[in-house]
Amino acid sequence: MNLDFNKASQSFDKLSFTDRMGSIFQLFANTFTVIGRDADILKPLYRMLAYNFVMISSFFYALFSIWYDLPFTFLMFTFGFLLFAYKYFYYSRQETRMSWIIYESITGNEPTYKQSVDVTKQLKSQIRKIAWMDIGMAVANNKAKSGKGFLSTVIKYFLKGMNEVWDLVNHYLIPSVAIDKLDIKPAIEEMKTLKDRVPETLLGVFGIDFLGKVVIKVVAPVYTILILVSIAAGVYFHEYMPSYELSLGDSSDLPIDSIMFSWIPLIGAVYIGKLFSSYFERIVTTVKVIYFTIFYTKITHSEEIADDLQEELNDYLRLDKVDNVDNLDEQDTA
Repeated sequence: MNLDFNKASQSFDKLSFTDRMGSIFQLFANTFTVIGRDADILKPLYRMLAYNFVMISSFFYALFSIWYDLPFTFLMFTFGFLLFAYKYFYYSRQETRMSWIIYESITGNEPTYKQSVDVTKQLKSQIRKIAWMDIGMAVANNKAKSGKGFLSTVIKYFLKGMNEVWDLVNHYLIPSVAIDKLDIKPAIEEMKTLKDRVPETLLGVFGIDFLGKVVIKVVAPVYTILILVSIAAGVYFHEYMPSYELSLGDSSDLPIDSIMFSWIPLIGAVYIGKLFSSYFERIVTTVKVIYFTIFYTKITHSEEIADDLQEELNDYLRLDKVDNVDNLDEQDTA
């Protein structure tokens, strides 16, 4: 599929860390201001966050049973595994519901979450197809990461480009399904013509990868801090938790040969970090669903957008209220 997305390589990754974080949080704030007229828009997000909490907690409950005699360990692990296997289908359904609510809201209606549930019941086939494509990309990425050698390196570079394109395609597919009830093949065919219908004022941001690798950039330092703190806690508070003796080797340069260490704080830190990263990823995805649903509506159903929102949504889509975004163009031409 040859989609000519304009500036598809642009992202906040090209800004300095300070500017990037400031711009991202401004975008988040602007996004939730734009959708503030309908609280039901965020109900799919709340459900995805709750789903993640139960899924991740089930796995770590089973993990903590290594040190503590916890009941229903196998049941909790199995439950967590089933939630993990089903998550792509659940996410796709909730994102489609969110997209429909956004469209109804910005076109002057007062949609409810219950109505979005009824709508997605008619779109089960399309939602499953999007989920299967998400699963296919996830499996391919995992296999590429575990592979070695020249061929694996080539596949990794190929998938890197595919991931950027799929992220954009996925977030234009969702509103095409939610709003126009298109099947996947017609939706992709329709997508090829979208760029030709973009208003001139928005052409420059049609294919912008405006959040880039923000999840990794934010989560990595959080994990680093949590792990360092938890290792210190595992050493200094080992007597209050199940602990083990760790050998430091036979080097005469060390004053001691071994230390007592508890793995509990480290596992707890990974649990907190995993919750944080999954929550942040869902919030980022929510911003993308909102942004691209508004963009899709602006391209295909502009006349249906409420008059009092026309200019505000134009400014939002151009990222006019987000500092430092103009610097992306300057860096591209440098």
